[in-house]
Amino acid sequence: MGEALSTLHRGFYGQSAVDHFGMTGNALASFEVEGQPALVATHLRCCRQSRERTLPIASDAAFSILYQFSDLQRRSRWLRGHLDISSPVHAREVEIVDLRDRPQWQFSGEFHALQFYVSVAGLASFAKQCSVGAITSLSWQTGIPDNVLWGLSNALIHAAAAPNSNQLLIDQLAIALLTHFMESYGHLQPPEKEHATGLAPWQRRRATEMMAARLASNLKIAQIADECRLSPSHFARAFRRSMGVAPQRYLTQLRIEEAKKLLTKGNLPLSDIALVCGFGDQSHFTRVFGQMTGESPGAWRRSRTAQLSEDA
Repeated sequence: MGEALSTLHRGFYGQSAVDHFGMTGNALASFEVEGQPALVATHLRCCRQSRERTLPIASDAAFSILYQFSDLQRRSRWLRGHLDISSPVHAREVEIVDLRDRPQWQFSGEFHALQFYVSVAGLASFAKQCSVGAITSLSWQTGIPDNVLWGLSNALIHAAAAPNSNQLLIDQLAIALLTHFMESYGHLQPPEKEHATGLAPWQRRRATEMMAARLASNLKIAQIADECRLSPSHFARAFRRSMGVAPQRYLTQLRIEEAKKLLTKGNLPLSDIALVCGFGDQSHFTRVFGQMTGESPGAWRRSRTAQLSEDA
């Protein structure tokens, strides 16, 4: 998962949410803005058909967004001790709860969802970085599927599951999720002029140099953005506008180019090349290399070796 949150930050996410719901699961990723836990994603599963009503959670200045991957027979929810809703829930539907209302839940049927913990302070900091006003509430119409969140959620699960998961990709997905929540649930749009700016030449140079020097490290968008004196969200947009690709895609391209250089130098094992270039293991390296080049690393090495022999 992403970098662990500060121990000063406690909230309804990760193991706390897993234990409260009595399910299996784990925190997939976290993203902080100005030291605040802006977003934490927790994957939740449970095969039991019936469950007891949960206890009220401690009041927390944050929102809980539950996104269902499968149909749920029934969800009942209480806010401040009063029944608020009781109905079936279909896959791709969203539940948004203000945790200051001390919610309780009771679920019936097999459960599979992502829970997004979004702190009020972190979301406010993110909105400020995007040059929009304050967000006082989040809402989404009951019974309406959110198909955008389906793609982002699945992408996050796959990114977090990869060996030596690509932190830049996870950070970009977190920024995309927060932007979606801000625009679709908070009903705020960033001004168009911010989207039109790219990186200054010195920022582009510093960002690309930093990526090239740290191919094997778990580099975070916030670290590069700080060097460029930008917020993470502004940096991600500006980088894509300047370079034509997202930061994580650019880093992957650098890793593949470095791998090609190493493949043509002797018989260095593929497992060693994978680690040197920042891939989690040989299978991850082979899969990404094939996606980028259309060949496996071994096949690419053999064809280049044969070509060099013919040219000699």
